[in-house]
Amino acid sequence: MDTISLSPLALLFLLAVSFVILGSSRQNAVKALLATALFMPLGQQVVLLGLHFYFSRILVLVGLVRVLMRHETRGMQWSMVDKLFLFWVLTVFIIGNIRDGPSEALVRMLGFAYNALGIYFFIRFLTRDAKEVVEHVQFLALASIVLAILMAPELRTGRNFFSVLGGVPLLSDIREGRVRCQGPFRDSILAGTFAATLFPLMVGLWFQPGRNRWRAVVGILGCVFVTYASASSGPIMSFLAALLGLGLWRIRDRMRLFRRGAILVLIGLALVMKAPVWYIIDRISSVIGGSGWHRSYLIDQAVNHFNEWWLMGTSVTAHWAPAGMVLTVNPKMMDITNEYVAQAINGGALELGLFIAIIVCCFKIVGRAVQSDGEPPLDRKLIWAFGVCLATHCSAFVSVSYFDQIQVFWFWLLAVIPCFIAMPADYPASEPLPEPADGMDESVTERVTAIS
Repeated sequence: MDTISLSPLALLFLLAVSFVILGSSRQNAVKALLATALFMPLGQQVVLLGLHFYFSRILVLVGLVRVLMRHETRGMQWSMVDKLFLFWVLTVFIIGNIRDGPSEALVRMLGFAYNALGIYFFIRFLTRDAKEVVEHVQFLALASIVLAILMAPELRTGRNFFSVLGGVPLLSDIREGRVRCQGPFRDSILAGTFAATLFPLMVGLWFQPGRNRWRAVVGILGCVFVTYASASSGPIMSFLAALLGLGLWRIRDRMRLFRRGAILVLIGLALVMKAPVWYIIDRISSVIGGSGWHRSYLIDQAVNHFNEWWLMGTSVTAHWAPAGMVLTVNPKMMDITNEYVAQAINGGALELGLFIAIIVCCFKIVGRAVQSDGEPPLDRKLIWAFGVCLATHCSAFVSVSYFDQIQVFWFWLLAVIPCFIAMPADYPASEPLPEPADGMDESVTERVTAIS
């Protein structure tokens, strides 16, 4: 059944950002997509032929029209991240349809592929070098403080301002007497995770030359407030992981030794703990609060049922769960609050392996950019902050599976990191590329990053 669920205010917002994407600069087009993902809940949508077109999906379509009209795909050389990302999406799509059958999975898999490929490559085509990434971070700094201001009344009253736009409830959840603010996100954990993962970039922005320090300060304040207002242990753990990652800057030349030391610590814990080592999550949650036992138990069950999911994932995990931990909307499934486990049960070991390979490849790009002998396009501490941001997401994946607009910011991070790959020696990375004079075509073919 075809339906339209748009308020007049939301419709005006959609038209405005669509005009920005079509007619403004590349940087502003990306900012428009990020703003929509951050401030517009998923309740605003158009359902056509059974397909749900949320605002982000509509804007991806508008963006792809822009890219084709302006020939902005020209000159882009594929990085290893691009290839792995495409292979990962195709793996999810093919395995999902084979396992569950096209009649049940086709629409769902098409939606996933459209979101992932559309968002990733829209950002990838419109972001030409690392200097342009700074503008995205500057915008997110301002956006985070606006989000904090809009969420402040929710913390005080327990009533969500964003409920007027649909998709999120009016009354916030309350746990142990604390309001769990969620803002435009579908869960307070995801709201806090967005802020905690963005925090390292706000710190890194402080060190970027130019008038960036005031933006960094307001961005830091916004991220800290939203993380606190979410009242969730997962975002707090991620925030602490971000602080640890930022602190490791001083030993950046000895990270291999640090990684080996971390592995030895895990092995030592496995030897002395009576329970499997992943139950350390439960121990930590007993100190800071939260449902750490559930996270530990979920990993335990995934390991114990490896034979059920390793080949093509699985559509039935209800038997993994004790009473009360099965999804109401899908009684066949346990509540999967771990992104790594979600990748495993969606597409087996291949999907999980590709997901991890994308992350590893991004870490390598950041590491090489930081350690490069040449002059980097950005301050090295800001580049390091991107690595910390990536690591913070990896930490968050242990306690939450991404399922709403936070995916836009995850795909954005993966899409911009390839911009840190070294440019050819004759490429003036610090100079902006010219915009086409008539707004419809490129006058020159841009040189872009090529992975060595």
